[in-house]
Amino acid sequence: MKMFEFSGRKRKCSVPERLRSGTILISVLWILVILTVLTVSLGRNTHVELSLVKHAIGKVKSKYIAWAGFVYALDRIRRDSADPDAAEQDTLYQCGVRLSDEESLQQAFANVVVGDGYFDLQYIPVGDGEGKKIYYGLQDEERRININALTYQNYNVLSALIAGLGFDDQTAQGIAYATLDWKDEDDSPADITYGAEDDYYQTLARPYQCKNRPFDSAEELLLVRGVTREIYDALKDHVTVFPKQGILRVNFDTAPEAVLTALARAMSEALSDVPPSDAAALVDKILRYRAGEDGIAFTRDDRVVELNEMSLNATERNLFLAMSQFRTYTSDYLRVRVQGIEKARGAKTVIEAVVYRNDLSTLSWHRN
Repeated sequence: MKMFEFSGRKRKCSVPERLRSGTILISVLWILVILTVLTVSLGRNTHVELSLVKHAIGKVKSKYIAWAGFVYALDRIRRDSADPDAAEQDTLYQCGVRLSDEESLQQAFANVVVGDGYFDLQYIPVGDGEGKKIYYGLQDEERRININALTYQNYNVLSALIAGLGFDDQTAQGIAYATLDWKDEDDSPADITYGAEDDYYQTLARPYQCKNRPFDSAEELLLVRGVTREIYDALKDHVTVFPKQGILRVNFDTAPEAVLTALARAMSEALSDVPPSDAAALVDKILRYRAGEDGIAFTRDDRVVELNEMSLNATERNLFLAMSQFRTYTSDYLRVRVQGIEKARGAKTVIEAVVYRNDLSTLSWHRN
C-alpha cells in the first residue's frame, strides 16, 4: 500500500481577495458618509453663525438709525419752540412741531431715509376709539394725569380716572389716597381706612418701605397699595410722572376722553347739582369741537378748544371754568417714540424717551 506523507507544515488560511476588497469599500463609504455629514453640519452651523453676525450688524445699524431719528425729533422740537406762534399751543395734529402748509405729519416723520435704512416717529393713541391705527409725530405728557402733582385738593382726579376705566369707586378711592402717601414726605396716612405708609407695607409677605418721595416712573404704581397688574395696565397710558414737582396741568387740546372725563367728574363733585351726565356731555362737546370741521381728530383742521365757541349750557360752562384751573395750552414735556429700521435685514430698534421742551434734556429713556 502506498503511504501518503505529510510535510508537517500547516497550510495558512487567508481571506479571499474579493471579500477583503468589499470590506475596504464599505469602510471607505462609511468614512465618506461621516465626512459628508460633518461637512453639511459645519456648513449649516457656519451659515447660522454668519446670519447671526449679519443680524447683529443690522441691529447695530438700526440702533444708530433710531438715534438719528431721535436727534431729528429734537431739532423739530427746537424749531417749534423758536416759533412764537407755534410755541403758544399744541394740538393732536401739531404737538411739539410746526408744519408748513405743504408738509404733512407723514411726510415729516414717516420713512425718513438715513444711511442703510430709515426711521419713523410714530405712536398708537390710546382711548380715542382709533383702534390700532398708527399716527406720526409726537405726543405730550400733558395729555396725561401727573401723579406727582396730586394733592389733597385734587387727588380725586386720579380716583375719577380709575373709576372711569371700569373699577369700583372704593378701589379707586383707596388707590388715590395710597398714591398720595407713596409720594408725600410724612408718615401719616392720608386716610385712616385707605392710606398706606410703612406700617402697611412692612406687614406684607415681602415687606418694603413706603417711598415718601416723588414717583420716578409710572411703573412704581405697582408698588402702591391696591394697584394690581390689571389696574396698572389700564392706567399706564393715562398717567405720567413729569414734571416731578409742580401743579397739575392738563392740555384740553390733546388729552384723551378718559382724562378729560376724570377731570370733569372730579370738578363736578365740587359744584352743587352737577350730575355725571353733565360732565360726560361737556367732554363730548370738547372732543367734537376740537376735531374741527371734518369731525376727525388728528387732522390738519384740529382746533384749540375755546369756551365761547362751544354751545354750552350754564352748568357746562361753570364746569368748564372749574376745570380750567388745571388747563395748559403748551406742552412742555414731549414723548418721542422713534423706530429705526435697517433695510437689508429688517433689523429694528425702538427708542422711547421723554424730552423737556425748554432745554431739550432727556428725562427718561428706553431702547429695545
